[in-house]
Amino acid sequence: MQAGRTTLTTLITVLAAVAVLPGCGVVAGMTGNRSEVCAEAQQVLTDFGTKLRSLPSTDNAAWGRAATDFATSLDTLSARSDDQELQRTLKDLAGAWRAASPAIGDSGDVAPMTALLRDQPEKLVAACD
Repeated sequence: MQAGRTTLTTLITVLAAVAVLPGCGVVAGMTGNRSEVCAEAQQVLTDFGTKLRSLPSTDNAAWGRAATDFATSLDTLSARSDDQELQRTLKDLAGAWRAASPAIGDSGDVAPMTALLRDQPEKLVAACD
């Protein structure tokens, strides 16, 4: 269990370092609030990584709550976005985290989390590009 979570926290650190969202560099005003929402999404991802690194590896419930909280943050950003593609992407990402949180919190199964952390940043980058 702890080895899986160590791998996850390493993955999160790498993702946070490379997940500079291209949409953040677009001239403000040309894309509505997309740049702002993308920048906030990057910060939410970074904060989530920081949160996971601080959690005890044996506290499944805390890991599940962190996943649910992350999903809530993504939902909030989705609701604020005026870009339909970004809104849909954030909503889908939030739904995936919400669906994975019971397995994470109840049994400590980090496989869904690993898959989400591997696949989701690319989707967010594409929506922000």
